[in-house]
Amino acid sequence: MAVKKRWHIALSGTGAQKTKSFSMSQKNGVFLLSVLAVILCLSVFSAIYIGYNQVRIARANQVLAENDKLQEQIVTLSSQVDSILVKMKQMENWEDKVRDDKNFKQINKEIREMGIGGMPVYDSTFVLLGKEFSDDYNELQNNILMLDAKLNFNYDSHKTLVDQLNLQELLYRNTPSIYPTYGRISDPYGWRNHPITKKRSFHRGLDISNKTGTAIYATADGTVTKTGRTKLLGRYIRISHKFGYTTKFGHLNKILVKKGDIIKRGEIIAKMGNTGRSTGSHLHYEVLRYNKTRNPYEYLNKNKDDIVMN
Repeated sequence: MAVKKRWHIALSGTGAQKTKSFSMSQKNGVFLLSVLAVILCLSVFSAIYIGYNQVRIARANQVLAENDKLQEQIVTLSSQVDSILVKMKQMENWEDKVRDDKNFKQINKEIREMGIGGMPVYDSTFVLLGKEFSDDYNELQNNILMLDAKLNFNYDSHKTLVDQLNLQELLYRNTPSIYPTYGRISDPYGWRNHPITKKRSFHRGLDISNKTGTAIYATADGTVTKTGRTKLLGRYIRISHKFGYTTKFGHLNKILVKKGDIIKRGEIIAKMGNTGRSTGSHLHYEVLRYNKTRNPYEYLNKNKDDIVMN
């Protein structure tokens, strides 16, 4: 008959006088060790699982906090976009007023709205974070798209307006539009009986009388193309301007500019005189457009808004 193996276990504490011992069968010992091993494994896995869940919980709390912060940022950005849209509306009103004041063509409101129109977009990226959050995000996204379109449209319209204003200023500066001197209009533009020959002839300019030495002014920006003296006009100046304009000044006493000089509107260019075929001290002033004479009287004291391209 075989003898069954047994496990003997002795336990002693530090300083103990007696040693406690007990024994068990090998089968029971193996079972006990197996149970202890299972308990140990379960403990380890439980600790790992709890730790993992704690990390996930912490991460979930962080995500929730980030979502709340993101929601606040969306609200802030939405307010900023709304504020920009309000300012842009004010700029549109300003542009409309400028166009009205300058008699420029207005932008049709329907065309302006069509310029910023389009189908709304829907992004489902944040749909899992809740309908409210997703709707707020999509509303902000569509507002930004609208803002971008509005910016592009208004940039183009503002640029066109600035170009028109610059052109108007350039046209104004280069169109003869002020009196060339002070004095009395002694002979108008058109048919007349010549004061010397007494024959009926066409007077191509405007005569303004005053004392010798009275200042003569350039009536527009331009370039001096000719100075000299003829039998009829005496001392004279010819100035070329943009947009096809040319001005002539005759019967001068003294010329203060020379050929090639760049002249500014209102600049003194000569002194009034009685040179050439003349009956007294006066200025003979001509305005030409594409080499055809125009009535100078129609160009005197013109405001900027009165001058148009034609």
